[in-house]
Amino acid sequence: MSDEGATADAAPAPSPHDELFAAFEEAAREGDPEWNPPADGAALDAAERALGVRLPAAYKAFLQRHNGGLVFDTTLYGVGCEDEGSDLVVLNERGREEGLPAHLVGFAATLTGDVYCFNTDEGEGDDHPVSLIDIEEGQVIPACENFAEWLERLPVLEQQLAEARGPQPMTVEEWEEFLRRERAKLRKLSQTPARELRMPDPEQVRADLGGKIPVDPRHLKPRS
Repeated sequence: MSDEGATADAAPAPSPHDELFAAFEEAAREGDPEWNPPADGAALDAAERALGVRLPAAYKAFLQRHNGGLVFDTTLYGVGCEDEGSDLVVLNERGREEGLPAHLVGFAATLTGDVYCFNTDEGEGDDHPVSLIDIEEGQVIPACENFAEWLERLPVLEQQLAEARGPQPMTVEEWEEFLRRERAKLRKLSQTPARELRMPDPEQVRADLGGKIPVDPRHLKPRS
């Protein structure tokens, strides 16, 4: 085997983040994560050239353990993936065609389609902060100081960000579905004897609303 081949097949050098990675893997184990095989350095270099950015060192070290995968209901992108639906370069190039600013580099997606990005315009060197792009609202929401913090907080991060933002207006579709449910409840109530009526459960009401404000969004003023 040539020296070049030996280098390509060699295990990645120890990372200062190995302890963090091991703790994250242990926490994720109960959720039965799906990991991809490790990325090699050449694929990482090619991804940086293609996107014209420097990726965080911690993120690159993590991909050399797991080249993306599914964990905590979040899809982590990899580099040089056969599946274009989880490839860092392919997904960001598509995003840029649809208006994603070049300084925002998506590296993971939630079940609802929101995207975690590195903000490459900020941070020291290649240690970029992480933001969440709310696809539905078109908002960029600051999330974490860096990738290391993102890993530590990922199990509860989406819930924390939602709580920090507070209830959001319903979409038109959600509003119409809300009206349908409320009309059905009123019909049922009108046919129920008074002695059988029960006070609504506040927790169930909140669950039914899904954290949304019950208001027709067509009546809201557009954001300035």
